[in-house]
Amino acid sequence: MRMPKKSFIRGALILSAAGILSKVLGAVYRIPFARIVGGEGLGIYQMAYPFYTLVLAISTAGIPLAVSKLIAERECQEDYQGVQKVFRLSLLALTVFGSVMAVTLFVAADWIAVYMLNEPRAALSLKAIAPAILFTSVIANFRGFFQGHQRMTPTAISQVLEQLVRVGTVFVATYFLLSRGLELTAAGASLGASTGSFIALVAIVVVYFVSKERKETSAVQNTEKSAVIFRQIFYLAIPISIGALVLPLMQIMDSFLVPGTLQKAGLSVSRATTLFGQLSGMAGSIINLPFMVTTSLAASLVPSISEKIKLGQSADIRDSLQKGFKLAAVIVFPATVGLMVLAEPIMTMLFDEPEASVSLLWLAPTVMAIGAYQVAAGTLQGFGKVMIPVFSLLAGVAVKAILTYILIIIGLGIKGAALATVSGYLLAAIINIVIMNRYVESGWFIPQEQIIKPAIAVFAMAIFAKFSHTILLFLGNSLATLLAIALSGLVYALMLIKVKGITEEELSLFPKVGYRLVHYAKKAKLI
Repeated sequence: MRMPKKSFIRGALILSAAGILSKVLGAVYRIPFARIVGGEGLGIYQMAYPFYTLVLAISTAGIPLAVSKLIAERECQEDYQGVQKVFRLSLLALTVFGSVMAVTLFVAADWIAVYMLNEPRAALSLKAIAPAILFTSVIANFRGFFQGHQRMTPTAISQVLEQLVRVGTVFVATYFLLSRGLELTAAGASLGASTGSFIALVAIVVVYFVSKERKETSAVQNTEKSAVIFRQIFYLAIPISIGALVLPLMQIMDSFLVPGTLQKAGLSVSRATTLFGQLSGMAGSIINLPFMVTTSLAASLVPSISEKIKLGQSADIRDSLQKGFKLAAVIVFPATVGLMVLAEPIMTMLFDEPEASVSLLWLAPTVMAIGAYQVAAGTLQGFGKVMIPVFSLLAGVAVKAILTYILIIIGLGIKGAALATVSGYLLAAIINIVIMNRYVESGWFIPQEQIIKPAIAVFAMAIFAKFSHTILLFLGNSLATLLAIALSGLVYALMLIKVKGITEEELSLFPKVGYRLVHYAKKAKLI
């Protein structure tokens, strides 16, 4: 049998870089777009997206991971016929499902806009987004194929390309349609989701047809029936999709629960709405960025662990998990502490809203909790235990809902809502890790590597971040904040090398950047 030599860490880094770039593009364009169309135009544009994200969670969240797992298992057995059979059957299923959902949204757009959104002008935006559901569903299958081979570059390229075309469409449509009214402008901007996903689909299809992974001749004869493979795909995909649905549904739940409870606690409607906007719209959007690394780690762990299970490489599974948690730790620790230490300067710089720093300060630990949850969830999914992350997240949601009400009512206000979110995700992470520990050989958790060394480097980073921002304030808050983030990030990286929290071999996974850090560390006699 062929022994796997591909690094899931490298794959995770590729996906992380693409994900962060896509997130940044997706966040930055909203600032000038909002200034051009105003709050009313932005509101019409935003109304279509909750339905789009909910449908995509159903059609795409579980399929890439399911396909990648099934393909990885057959690839390690050199069953290339089985690989192609999984790919073709899942492509058929997603094409049919995506088509049905896209047509349904298009046909129902007017009814949804009038009776659910109470905004008839949102109908055109819903119709403009509908084709994206089909395109993105099909893309999900191709991404699952490449992730099953532990090739993350095609997925990364398609993600970035999709976002670039989407953002470009938003501004082109705004330029040409603004004079014709906000309804058409919002619809034209919404069309970016469809144009972006179409171009990304074309790109990844081209990569597929020139890919070396398209092997037709198998070392073994595949006799699996199509019905069996369909059951395997949906057995894996449906629970993961349900788990993905929990997050947008949790956001919808927050929109009803948090403002209403704040009003019960004695705040006015206007004040409650303002605080909720600071929590979800401002602090929530910032803490989403670090999740791209842990989401990518989870996506890379699934096929990697599935392949190692098939080959009986239990020691390699433990090694992959140890590295996965270590990489997650060196990312989420500094992200969490950095957001807490520089909460007020960051919120002032981005939103000119220093009061929102309270929400960011209390919400920031969510980064660590979700990071641990995602890595453990990816491991459990690799073992085929796909329902456990769903149940753990549902348990976390229940605890979050209860604590949100209690903590706000007893006087913690918006701090209580943030703390409830942290507690809910922390519970889900603990459940995942405890159950995951039953399936992995002991030795994957090394406190010195995954907690102590990163914590030492983070402590030095935090002190330097606070000190440097104070010293540089004469340059203005925005420039002082950016410089403080950059310089404290460098201090963290160098300290991590100094305490041997990351090795030269691990740094080599970061092209150019890693080698430069090693160079500077040696020059400073840190190593």
